[in-house]
Parts: sequence; structure tokens; C-alpha cells
Amino acid sequence: MTAFVALPAHAQEDLSEINNGTNPTLLTTQFGIQYQFNQINSDLNTGLFEAFYTQPFGEGGKRAFRITVPGSDSPFNADPFFGGEPGQDFTLGDISLTYIDVFYLTESNGAAFTFELFLDTAKEPTAGYGQFAGETSVFYAWFLNNGAIFAPAWVQTFGLEGGNDDGVDVNQTTIDFYYVPKLQNPRFYLTFDPAIVHDWETDNTFGSLQVTAGMLTGKAFGGDGQVFIKPGILFGGDRPAEWSVQVGYKVLNF
Repeated sequence: MTAFVALPAHAQEDLSEINNGTNPTLLTTQFGIQYQFNQINSDLNTGLFEAFYTQPFGEGGKRAFRITVPGSDSPFNADPFFGGEPGQDFTLGDISLTYIDVFYLTESNGAAFTFELFLDTAKEPTAGYGQFAGETSVFYAWFLNNGAIFAPAWVQTFGLEGGNDDGVDVNQTTIDFYYVPKLQNPRFYLTFDPAIVHDWETDNTFGSLQVTAGMLTGKAFGGDGQVFIKPGILFGGDRPAEWSVQVGYKVLNF
């Protein structure tokens, strides 16, 4: 789950008040780059590069738009058998536009809805969905008395054109259980994101766990910089990969 936090500029001298990107109900301007390495099996790995920008708008800044530009790094992209272009492992993926709406927020809980539209911009068939696709999500967040956050979510990913050129469609449900413990040192943060995924097209079900560790790096580009690393592991016989690790840098509150 992607998350953003906004606070007044005068409060950001105190590390405990600086945005650390873990509260999914408070939106702010954000720019970042990240790369994810995926180990499919012992003989195959792929990668995903992403650059993203988020801009809140409206009364109270409770709505936002985000644009994400991905780059697919995979040997499939260069394999003619899959429609790829020889010698071109790295290529443009499906650019996406996301609308975020925090429609309920109190001191103890909050809820939001998102809709992400994936444009059919991938240069190779293996670098995207091969059609316009959408993803909706709804989550409800509890702000616990010990300072932790628990925000389970339902996510539905679906094709918008009834399938790609090979007749392969997209229809996948994800249930995740996002949790953020309160750490004593406000310069650092952790998030835990276990999930269950079911692909309705293939009837495959698998589990995953991603853990994010982040650190504030100080003022940068008029905002608050941070670096993060997110290792992940997948479970079950239907899993599409074995493990992954993502690293990135982002600036918030500029």
C-alpha cells in the first residue's frame, strides 16, 4: 500500500512530527524513484523501475492524483517467442494515473478509496497488460492507542477491454493487512504488509509478505527526503515468483 503524510512546515523541525510516509489517510505532494528486483525462480529474474509524483487537491487536501511511469526490466521483453524485440530487456511499461479520495477521517480511524487506470503504453507485450486496465482499492485505518496503524484493504485489478491480443484478461483480488508499529526513534519506520492474492482467470491463490524499512535523510528539494528498502517473499504452490526486494528514494511535503 502506498502512503503519504502531510504536516505544516513549522512542525517539521521536530523529527517526531516529520512525514515518514506511513499514514495512508493524510496526503501530500510526493516524488520518488524505486527499483524492484524479482526472483522468479533459480534461473530467472526480472526488474521493475518506477518514477512517481503525487499532487493533493481540493478542500483539506483529502484528494490527490498520482502518475507512475514504469520501466520493465525482463528477459521476456527481448524474447521473440513472447513478441519481444531481441536485445531489448528494458522497456517502457504501462503508465498509470491514480485518483485517491480520503472520504472519512477522525482522530481514531479513517477510510479511503483509490482508482488506478493503467494506460496501454507498454512497448512490448510482456511489459504490461496489453490492454487498458483498472485497479480499485478501499481501506479502513485504525489509529491505535499505542501509536500504531492498522489498515486492511481490498484491492481489485481488472482488464477494461476483455483481454489482450492473445485473449488473456486480468481479474485479480488482493486482501492485505497493512500494519505500522510505533518506533521509539522517529528517524526510522517499519511497515508490515501481509496479503492474500487470488487470480480469478487462472484460479491461482498465493500469499505474500512485504516489510518496509525506511529512514529520514533530512531536507531535500524543499521537502523531506527518505530512503527505504522493501524485501518481500511469496508463499504457496501458485506463487508467480519466489522473493523480491525494492529500494527507493522519495521526497515529501515540498
